[in-house]
Amino acid sequence: MEHLTALAASNMLMAWAIPIGIVALMTVLGWIAERLTIRWVKRLTRRNHPERESVIAGALRGHITFWGFLLGLSLGLNLIYSPTPTISSPVAPVIAQYAPMLGEWYAKILTALFILSLTFMLARLAVTLIRVSAASASRPVVSLISNVAWFIMLVIGFLLVLSTLEINITPWLTAIGVAGLAVSLALQATLTDLISGMLLLGTRQIEVGDYVKLSSGEEGYVTDITWRTTTIRQLGNNQIIIPNSKMTQSSVTNYHMPQTAISVIVPVGVSYSSDLDHVERVTVEVAQDVMRSVKGGVPDFEPFIRYNNLGDYSIQFSVIMQGQEFTDQYLIKHEFIKRLYVRYHQEGITIPFPIQTVRLSGASTRATVPAPASE
Repeated sequence: MEHLTALAASNMLMAWAIPIGIVALMTVLGWIAERLTIRWVKRLTRRNHPERESVIAGALRGHITFWGFLLGLSLGLNLIYSPTPTISSPVAPVIAQYAPMLGEWYAKILTALFILSLTFMLARLAVTLIRVSAASASRPVVSLISNVAWFIMLVIGFLLVLSTLEINITPWLTAIGVAGLAVSLALQATLTDLISGMLLLGTRQIEVGDYVKLSSGEEGYVTDITWRTTTIRQLGNNQIIIPNSKMTQSSVTNYHMPQTAISVIVPVGVSYSSDLDHVERVTVEVAQDVMRSVKGGVPDFEPFIRYNNLGDYSIQFSVIMQGQEFTDQYLIKHEFIKRLYVRYHQEGITIPFPIQTVRLSGASTRATVPAPASE
């Protein structure tokens, strides 16, 4: 009796030891295959696209090992739940009875797990490649694009899993349609922002990194466009969160379109006694020096001036220079005014200040002091 019990225990141990060993072996082989695949991908991408080396390697990491585990699990379960099991055990008759049903279900479940793993790997790879492509093109990536790509990949994977499990998706699609209608009515403003964000990206009239100013007064650098809002960073390093619908409905001045270079206009006034040709020559020389030496100036640009008004106390004109982008104008104006003041002082050119001369006609110019009141 004890001999039969020991034999049954040995058969039971053998029935589970071999499948477990197969699972462990396939997992290790999957890990080795993953290491070799990542090494081959790194070698290939380092030669052609070095910026994508870590991206592809990161997307593959962990998934191939998991696939090896699933393959080992499938082979081990085949040994246990086969209609004619190769390993005898006390539960073999029971397993043989239910083997067709069990084998069908675990095959579907393992396939569904493989599809989920593949879906997450492809979704991560798609999002990271979008970001790397945008970075290589010197264009910051928008959160809305990466989120939409991630969502589409997950939806496709979810539908494939349902198809693998032989679940009828028609009721699901009907339920999703009804739920979508209800959600669209309840979240009308949110959907409007989502569509507005897609329009902003599709028209490419506003992109991340542009300096914009809204008709309502908000201005700054666009830092991100999400599915609902556009984030603008002010020069004071504060953030403004604006709904996408407001961005599409407002009048927006984009200082980076059609190019980032911006005209820097500085108003100046000189005395009526000045030699205007001399003033023009000196002013242009100062502006040229600023363009060449100040950060943000455009060295190839030729500054010029235009007289535009005979004011009450000065002859007024505008100095036209150019900056590489919107915020460069502040440093350019700062340095130009300092250097122009020093140069005008050296050249004897007067920058007048407001003076008003009052002439009295038909009245005495002497002030009349009232007599003190008698006591």
